[in-house]
Amino acid sequence: MLLSVGQLGDANLVEIHDGLLVYSYAVRGVAYTASQDVSKLKPFVPEDIALLGPIGVKYDPRNPANSMVLAEEWSGLRPIA
Repeated sequence: MLLSVGQLGDANLVEIHDGLLVYSYAVRGVAYTASQDVSKLKPFVPEDIALLGPIGVKYDPRNPANSMVLAEEWSGLRPIA
């Protein structure tokens, strides 16, 4: 659902721990901290990912707490420049 109707926004990757990405973002002045288990999406995680810092996020405009940073068809993870 988030792939098709999710709003794209900016987030900050704050922690990586055993396949769990912890990130924060703000929508309409409200700050959110969320996590996504990407252990089953390992083939889609870029090898040269920046360890921490800016990433993209897709969130549900009706429920901004529902978000993701990685899926099979989309990635908000940014490689090291």
